[in-house]
Amino acid sequence: MDLLHLSTQGYVLIAVGVLALVTVLSIVLSIPITDVVWRYAPYAYPLPKAKALEAETLEVEEFEELREASLRDLATRLEELGIEPDRVRPMMRGNTEPVEVAIKRRAVEAVMDRLAESGPEDVEAMVKALMARYELEDLKAVIRALHAGEEPGELVDRPVLLEEDTWREVRDAKSVQEVLERLRGTPYDRGLEDALREYEETGSLLPVELALDRAYYEYLWDLATGEEVGEELARLLGLEIDLYNVEVALRGALMGLDPDTVLRAMADGGWELAEWRRRELAEAEDPSEVVEQVSGTSFGRYLRDALEEYSESGSADVLDRAVRRARYETVLDFVQSDIVGAPAIVQSVYAKQREVDNLIALVNAKVADVGFAPV
Repeated sequence: MDLLHLSTQGYVLIAVGVLALVTVLSIVLSIPITDVVWRYAPYAYPLPKAKALEAETLEVEEFEELREASLRDLATRLEELGIEPDRVRPMMRGNTEPVEVAIKRRAVEAVMDRLAESGPEDVEAMVKALMARYELEDLKAVIRALHAGEEPGELVDRPVLLEEDTWREVRDAKSVQEVLERLRGTPYDRGLEDALREYEETGSLLPVELALDRAYYEYLWDLATGEEVGEELARLLGLEIDLYNVEVALRGALMGLDPDTVLRAMADGGWELAEWRRRELAEAEDPSEVVEQVSGTSFGRYLRDALEEYSESGSADVLDRAVRRARYETVLDFVQSDIVGAPAIVQSVYAKQREVDNLIALVNAKVADVGFAPV
């Protein structure tokens, strides 16, 4: 009887021990699981929207198929994508501006309406920052028209960083000076006073355009170094600035610009290009020197691949396409490490912008009856 009692007591102690061990293990294992759940929970709502947006976006392979399409077939495809027929028809007569603007507007509306207000603060800030590149194009289109004494032509007409009232005032301005005055206190209000003074002294619009470009990219850098976006998104913003500065350096080398002029056009910040590297890029006298300077970066291989083709053709478009392809492909490489968080949502924005670049390039190639290669 005592032996039976001892045996039963032993089983009870073992059972209690196993239960305690299971409880401890459950608590220990639940800590990283809970951490992951809390980390990704804010993206549970915007992620399906982002994936739906990406699913509706034309992929590079589809552009390869459209390469062989006739201009009329392309017009039909654009209408199937939701571009209004009255925007597509002028393309058939050689006027691509209406359809180009419609393609951009379609992308901005899709991204802003679906993602800009549906995610956490970091996603919202990043989405707006990326889509503001079309707002920047509109600003420059307005000041170019006013400088030429004309009315602004087709505009995307969808404010992103600007308030609705401010954009309306800019769009309706009667002079370059008035546009810059309306931009006071906005994210574009950086160096505008000096740019306006130089514009009035020289009559050249270049200082104003460069000031707007720098303001935009330095706004990105402020986001990257602030607290609104996490490190994973900060890296993407830094790469945006790097690639802009490489683009400026390539343009400077092709045009034979003075190094000080090139350096002044570059934006502060970046992820892989330190300040001393930017100075060296500004001094490059040939595109091959620019490519050599960035050979060790994550995007250097795209420029190396394009350099041989540029050497054979002498076409600067080859290098421009390489920079744009680097922008999209490096993001794809980076996003693979975080397929459900903020980078995965932001990837859908890059995918939509890649579609815009490829659609516009395809339209122009078909109208001009020349070859087309998607980025």
